[in-house]
This record gives sequence, C-alpha cells and structure tokens, in this order.
Amino acid sequence: MTRRLTGPFLVRALQTCDREIARALPRVLRSADDEAVHDLRVGIRRMRVLLKLARPIFGRHYADVVRAAYTIVHRSTGDLRDAEVLLTTLGELAIQDAAFTVWLAMRKRREVGLRKTVVRGLMTGDFSRASDRLRALLLLPINPARDKLLAKFARQSVGRAHETVTQRDTTDTTDVLGLHALRIAYKGLRYAAEVLAIALPPHFGACAEAAAKFQKRLGEIHDLDVAVVVVRRARGLPLDVKNAAIVALGARRERVVAKLLAEPKILLPRKPADQPKSEARVSAPIITP
Repeated sequence: MTRRLTGPFLVRALQTCDREIARALPRVLRSADDEAVHDLRVGIRRMRVLLKLARPIFGRHYADVVRAAYTIVHRSTGDLRDAEVLLTTLGELAIQDAAFTVWLAMRKRREVGLRKTVVRGLMTGDFSRASDRLRALLLLPINPARDKLLAKFARQSVGRAHETVTQRDTTDTTDVLGLHALRIAYKGLRYAAEVLAIALPPHFGACAEAAAKFQKRLGEIHDLDVAVVVVRRARGLPLDVKNAAIVALGARRERVVAKLLAEPKILLPRKPADQPKSEARVSAPIITP
C-alpha cells in the first residue's frame, strides 16, 4: 500500500479550493444570486483552514502571507453577509409597524451600498492578488524534511481542532462572546475534518457532520444575538417596537438553544485498539445550559 505524503495532497486541495472560489465570483458580481456571497465565503473559509493546516509543510511565513490575502477578501464580504442575514432575520419577525418597515428599508439601502463596495473590491483585484500569491506558493518546492505521512498529519490536525472545541465545550448558552468563539472552533473542526476526510480512518467519520450541526445552531444563535444588538441601537424606532422585536428574537433564540442542546453529542474517538469495549460508543462535546 502506497504511503501518501501530505505535501502533494495539500497542493491539489488548495488548487481545487481556488477553482471553487473562482467559480463563485461571477455570481457575486452579478448580484442576482442570494447565496453567492455565502458560497464565496465558505470557499474562502476552506482555503484559510487549508493554509493554516499547511503551515508545517510550506512554512508558517509563506502560508500566512497567502492566508492574509484571502483574509482581506473574506473580511470585505463579512459586512455584506451580515447585512443579508440581518435583513432575513428581522424580516421574519413580521412586526406590523410603519416605523419598523421604514427602518428595514433603510437597512436594505445599506446592504445595497455594501454590495457595491464588495463588487468594487473584487473587480479591482482583491481575489486576483490572493490567487496569484497562492500560485506562487504552490510553485515552491516542498522541503522533504518538512513533509509528513498524510494519514498521521490528518489525524493530528483534526485532533488539535477537536481539542480546541473541547476546551470551550462548557460555554454557558447565555455567554454571547463565548458561544461565538465556540462556533469558530467548530468551524475549524468541521473544515479540517472535511478537507482531510480522504485520509482519515472510518472512526473519524462522524466528526465533520457533528461539527457542522453544532456550527449551524451556533450560527443561528449568533445571528439572533447580533440582531438584538442592532435593534437596541436603532435610531428612529419607538421603544415599544424595539421591545417587541427583542422579545420575539429572544423567543426564537430559546428555541434554537433547545435544538442545540438536543443535538447528539459525538466525541472524537481514540484509536480502536486503545478504546475499551465499554467505551465503544461515547458522547461528544457537551455544551451545558
């Protein structure tokens, strides 16, 4: 059986990710696809995770130079994506008030302005610069002394990402900043497990799926928490309208938290040979209420 090395695998994975991001760009520029910005950001998140994982193989400095260029694109789209999600979240509250309707229209105009800013940045070369840096990185020869067996590299990488999650798994569901940090940790675990799935043993299989579920729930909670802050700071909204919106958002948050706590908990298992029979089925990181 051939023992695969990490370097060539990462080169192919980074090239594939670059192509996926490039395919999403025209959809963002056309501004007619509601999911285009989301898909672009998912592609960039995968790229950034890959580049972070690649530090030991390509060298931290070189990997981080490329990663920083993609981070610029990611941040430039962040405000726009947040505005899109906020409008969706607030629009679902169905608050029948003229002042609220006017305020939502103002938020919509802000979203349009943010979209123009993102499109301008992409057209003036933000993504091209990142992609050019990536191609330059991938032309560099990989130092054989840095390369590792892919199977070992994959297990270690996912194990470290999982450890980051477990360090935060007792976060209280009322801790807004703590839950946001936990969500980021789950993102890292999910994308590491997904991009390295081909090199992971079967008993790692449920890790990415479980992480994605937690990430989704925590993302919903984050969107609701952001909406509450925006409503509280809103100018021109009567106090009773603000209160009605905040109460509705709070009720939705409670429902999402209940779903979060009901998710099956799956721990990253040890190697089967090291796992006692009595622990053949174990639970995962638990977020305590």
